[in-house]
Amino acid sequence: MILPGAQSLHISGGGTETVKPWGFGIRAVGNETVSKSGALQLQSIKVDRPGAVKDTFYLLELLLGMQYITPKVQGKPWRYTAGGFADLGLSDTTLYAAPVLSAGFIYTTSEYADTPTGLTFDIFYRLTDIDLDNAGGSAGTLKPALGFKVGYIFEGFWTTREKTKD
Repeated sequence: MILPGAQSLHISGGGTETVKPWGFGIRAVGNETVSKSGALQLQSIKVDRPGAVKDTFYLLELLLGMQYITPKVQGKPWRYTAGGFADLGLSDTTLYAAPVLSAGFIYTTSEYADTPTGLTFDIFYRLTDIDLDNAGGSAGTLKPALGFKVGYIFEGFWTTREKTKD
C-alpha cells in the first residue's frame, strides 16, 4: 500500500491544487546486505477543482534500484533498510523518470528464513517534479512528494538459489 502525503499539483494556467494520492504495488526485496530491489506500483490521484470537472489520473511506475538491509541477527526481529531508486513511470501519454530515496524497517517473523519475511514499513521521498501532459484534464506538474509504504513480505516469494557442490 502506497500512501504519499498531500502533494501540490501546479495546473498550467490554472493555479495550484492539493491532491492526496494513494496506490498499491508489488516489490521484490533481496536478502543481501546490499542488493537489487524493484517494484511495480499504480497510484491514483483525484483532482477536485472548484467549478471544474472532478477527474482522476493514474501513475503506473516501475522502481529499480539498490537497497541496503542491516544483517540478520539472531534474536532480533528488526532489520533496517535504506535505498535509492529510479522511478520510471507512465501517466496517460507522458513518460517520466524521477529519483526516489527510501528508509524503513522490516519486522521479520522468522529469523531462520533465507529471505526476510514479515511486516515492512518505508518512508520515501521523490526528489523532483513530474511534468504531466494530462493531470486531471489539463497539463500540470506534480511537486516532490513525501510518503510511506506499508506491506508484508511473504516467505518464498523472493528466494535465494542454493549453490550445489559438483
